[in-house]
Amino acid sequence: MMELHGPLFRAYAVLRMILVVLAIVINISRLGDVAHPIVLVVLCTLILLESVGVSVLYALPARRQLWVFVVDMVFSIGVVLSSFWVLGPEVTNADVTPSVGVYWAIGAPLAVALWRGWSWGGLAGLLVMIAEFAVSPALTAESVVGKFQILVACLSVGYFTSILRATTHEREQMYAVAAGMAERQRLARIVHDGVLQVLAMVEREGRVLGPRGMRLARAAHEQEGQLRALLQDTDIDVTAPDSLDVTHHNLSVILDKHSMPGVTISTPAGTVLVESSRAREIDAAVAEALTNVTKHAGAQARAWVLLEREGDEIVISIRDNGVGGTLLDFGDAVDRGRMGMRHSIHGRLADLGGSARVRTAPGQGVEWEFRIPVDVA
Repeated sequence: MMELHGPLFRAYAVLRMILVVLAIVINISRLGDVAHPIVLVVLCTLILLESVGVSVLYALPARRQLWVFVVDMVFSIGVVLSSFWVLGPEVTNADVTPSVGVYWAIGAPLAVALWRGWSWGGLAGLLVMIAEFAVSPALTAESVVGKFQILVACLSVGYFTSILRATTHEREQMYAVAAGMAERQRLARIVHDGVLQVLAMVEREGRVLGPRGMRLARAAHEQEGQLRALLQDTDIDVTAPDSLDVTHHNLSVILDKHSMPGVTISTPAGTVLVESSRAREIDAAVAEALTNVTKHAGAQARAWVLLEREGDEIVISIRDNGVGGTLLDFGDAVDRGRMGMRHSIHGRLADLGGSARVRTAPGQGVEWEFRIPVDVA
């Protein structure tokens, strides 16, 4: 996963240095009023050195260890608690910012919030806030609001960091899934344009080579069907079960099941997802058309099924090289109420918002063209 915290901690390092400068300026401005000015200068120097040190450690993921955050928190709380002695009661009781750390003290809990989210950040902010109250327990409106700002800031930064982390993780998962699907489709196209075409040629040419050729053709046909089904099955993302859509089916896989000696199925290398109930109706219409080939086209007839995607439509062509007929014969069959023609084909396609057209001529077989909209409101 991308190192999310890197940019955040770089921005944090800039903020931390700004807070250090602010704390040093405020402490220098009151240097003549504090109880121990030399100790205050030493503390300001330590604040600068410690802030630079932890910022360097926070810059790299490998250096963001628990002990670094613990040391940062202990040092910050120690500086706050020393304020009453270093500054003296007059300053701590009268000053609006009665801490040596001033606003710098929020830096350590903010680092925890960036590192571990709102819960740990809120706890760290609460500890610093308690230390601030211990130094100056006066409950004026201004002081109370100032101290609670530490807690609110840590909770807010931690919360938004957690949201950003979750969003980034989801985005990277989507990128990984998309990359995996693109690679599988690339391999599927290679196999489809190479291996499957060779197997189809072996099946076609083997039939005229005698008994051994027929066995070779049958084996090639079986392997072609299994390989095609395998290619279509790999379009389902098994690495992301939460994204598995059980309401749609791959029409290519469904139609491939009709492949058999005498029936050749050609489908795209990618997926053709169709809502489950619509996929079942389309499959039934194709099955009826192939049944008509078996019944009426002749014993030696072969059939070819081609699935394509054209814009917002799915196009299925089913043709055979059987005895054929005339369109008048087909019209009479529909008028006579032949159930397969009227209900299983025309009726199903009409219910799906699509159409079924037939072309035929004596001795030239029959060709069906099914057109089905991809989505129907």
